[in-house]
Amino acid sequence: MSTEVAAAKVAVAVASDKRGRTAIATILCAIIMLFSLPLIVYMGVMSNLGEMEIDTVQAQQMIVQNMSAEEKAKLQHLEDVMVGIGKEFQNRKLNNYTIKKAQALYVCALYDVEKTDPDFITKYADCFEQSETDEDLRNAVFSVFGVQINADEFNNLMSVIKNTVIDIDLSDTDKNNLDLVKWAQFAYDNHWGYVWGSHGQVLTEKELNRLKGVFGSHVTDKEAYIREHWLGRRTSDCVGLIKGYGWYNEKSGTIKYGTNGMQDVTADGMFAAAIEKGPISTMPDILGLAVWHQGHIGVYIGNGYVIHAANTYDGVIKTPITSSGWTHWLKVPYINYIEESEDIQE
Repeated sequence: MSTEVAAAKVAVAVASDKRGRTAIATILCAIIMLFSLPLIVYMGVMSNLGEMEIDTVQAQQMIVQNMSAEEKAKLQHLEDVMVGIGKEFQNRKLNNYTIKKAQALYVCALYDVEKTDPDFITKYADCFEQSETDEDLRNAVFSVFGVQINADEFNNLMSVIKNTVIDIDLSDTDKNNLDLVKWAQFAYDNHWGYVWGSHGQVLTEKELNRLKGVFGSHVTDKEAYIREHWLGRRTSDCVGLIKGYGWYNEKSGTIKYGTNGMQDVTADGMFAAAIEKGPISTMPDILGLAVWHQGHIGVYIGNGYVIHAANTYDGVIKTPITSSGWTHWLKVPYINYIEESEDIQE
């Protein structure tokens, strides 16, 4: 049984309980279901929560053993509505991030409403299509469905989704330099953190433990800071920012290790593998070039700026190319380089 299905079963149990739906547990269940996280990690968005973990394997075993026919029917209905929302939103050309928001909000606040409104999905899509901001959306849901969502809980849910969903309009072509720039900009705009050895995944408790086991003191020496600032967010190290783009599958919205021809190399290994490269003084003005000095690498985004995963304390930052001591430039191996003016199929 998949993690998604197991997590959805947890959501059914919570969605069947009105008190649960209005509590943070509902939000956590929605997140498990949507993002397939094996553990729900610390959520700093609500100061009174502290650290919360949910082991979906254990939850799966518990729920499967006690699942009634009625609960199975609720699960099937929940899954059907989730699929229906996805299809309707895709038909309207709404992006993956918007779909995830809609699915999570449905589970958290509109489970009962949907059951009594045969036109729910159409009206629901209208709310998203006509709302420019999250506050507009909250007001639209109240206007259309009569559901008043607590502003703090709503904002917390939107924040968690924003921190975990990758929402980038990448071109429908091979991996390329212009999309690498979009990827780096997205990481910067969404305040990705830094953990040695990571490459853009959500930092769950399980992933943190894996990184500790593989990279040792590079992670454990700063574990307290990592837990306080980056747990539950997306993180990467410097070369991981580039590798994460290479391994990202836009259709599934996931980062799959070792895919798309992107090799698992260090910053120095990527520089060594590059065919076109040179001293920083000879760097051409091409978006998506990498800049390098021994042990560190970043992405040139144009206008004299570089985005790079700097260190544990700063995370992903944007700095002038004249800072950070870059000594060389390179064309990233494993991706194509195209001109900004080229016609890319969207």
